[in-house]
Amino acid sequence: MIDIVASFEGFDQLDRRLGFIAKEIDDFTPALDSSANTLLKSFDNNFESRGKNYGGWQPRKVVASWPLMEKTGEMRASFDKAVTRTQAVLFNVDPIFKYHQSNKPRTRLPRRVMMMIDKQSKTEIVKHFQEMVGDILSRRV
Repeated sequence: MIDIVASFEGFDQLDRRLGFIAKEIDDFTPALDSSANTLLKSFDNNFESRGKNYGGWQPRKVVASWPLMEKTGEMRASFDKAVTRTQAVLFNVDPIFKYHQSNKPRTRLPRRVMMMIDKQSKTEIVKHFQEMVGDILSRRV
């Protein structure tokens, strides 16, 4: 059996630095808040495109003078967020939102997806977390 021993110059300093960083990364509020804002913007853009961002919305059966899903504008305006140190919750308080968003089998009311994390949003969310960690690292240099 052969024992391999290695030593690294600066290892103790790196270990201490990473310990400090780990303590600072116990509050994800900045990245979570930015991520939630990214998603809220994506949801609004999806309304603007009439669902095309998430696969498209089935057209309505009856001709109407207002844009699809916006008779009163209430559902579009009812998206909100709640952000803590460890989580971001996005929701819509409009009472009929859940019926359109649901993926349960349906016969009358078509599914019209309004909340989804698409590839572009995923990329932006990762960047928000990278920026947060980068900011913490730059303060420790």
